[in-house]
Amino acid sequence: ILKREHGEYRFNSTCLLSPNSSKNISKKFKVLYYSDKMFARAARLVVFLAFVPVADVEEVFYQITYYIQANYPQLMVVVNYFEKTYLGSVTVDSEERVPPKFPLTFWNHYSKTLEDPEFPRTSNMVEGFHRGFKSKVNRPKPTVQEYFRAIREQQVITDYHIDRLGVGKTPSKKRIRRKTSNDQLFQICSKYSDCSSKVDYLFEIAKYFGHEIDIE
Repeated sequence: ILKREHGEYRFNSTCLLSPNSSKNISKKFKVLYYSDKMFARAARLVVFLAFVPVADVEEVFYQITYYIQANYPQLMVVVNYFEKTYLGSVTVDSEERVPPKFPLTFWNHYSKTLEDPEFPRTSNMVEGFHRGFKSKVNRPKPTVQEYFRAIREQQVITDYHIDRLGVGKTPSKKRIRRKTSNDQLFQICSKYSDCSSKVDYLFEIAKYFGHEIDIE
């Protein structure tokens, strides 16, 4: 749902549209999403459940559902898809949820954000390593000799960083902009229990992600 670009989170809206959704619905959502800021913020609310305590996610999800039903009923297809995929559908007989495709603990970042604001919440570091290694190979189908030469060069770099850590030297500092961004998210999450309206709390998260809209 969330991906990180240049040190900041970005919203991947395609994750919320069911693969079985019609092209007309997807096209209509895309038009509204980029033309109506209020609609775009409402469409993202379920995504920001990633920054709600695990124990409260279901309760806050229902609050989001009521808000969207009252204001943007056309987004209920997104809400239903999110519930089925990330929370699990509720069975009629037992009223218990079916295990979701992506467990709650897999995509929730609330506790990690409070424990360590600098904790990596994406795979960007791994992707950066892959890009760096790919630049040493220079082509998609290298020879065995080229491949092993690239591995040796990368191992030298890795050993260098391990030796630096071994003597107490810290890794290179993050950019100030990225650190400030993480601190802002930490401050918002730390005030979760003080928010009487959890939807308002999600609006603050939305503002952090670029939705600077006055709360209605």
